[in-house]
Amino acid sequence: MQRYSVENAIDEVKVLESVLTGRVEKYLESKDIINAAKGLIAINKEIYKVEEDARRLRLTGELDVHTHTALTNGYRQIAERIMKVAYEHHFAHEVSVLYKALRFTNDAPNLSDYLREADE
Repeated sequence: MQRYSVENAIDEVKVLESVLTGRVEKYLESKDIINAAKGLIAINKEIYKVEEDARRLRLTGELDVHTHTALTNGYRQIAERIMKVAYEHHFAHEVSVLYKALRFTNDAPNLSDYLREADE
């Protein structure tokens, strides 16, 4: 079985950034600010999950620091890109406020749910 490598993380981030920012941009073009903010929530929840997994892996001596760093830095760049898209559409303030309001609610999607809902 092949290990998940830095290259795998970089490839995953590139694909995810394209898909996620495209969806957020589509939502913002239609003034669906709530779903745009949910994209930011989803990526930040994913960062949190990766950090939790890293703590567990570090304790067992299985953490690949370089892969973890590539993945978390990539996810953070996606979050920054989402805010840049929101700023370009003049909705940065609204997205930020909704992010802060919704991130701890039951309406806060995880990344897989957010991507699945957008496909429906």
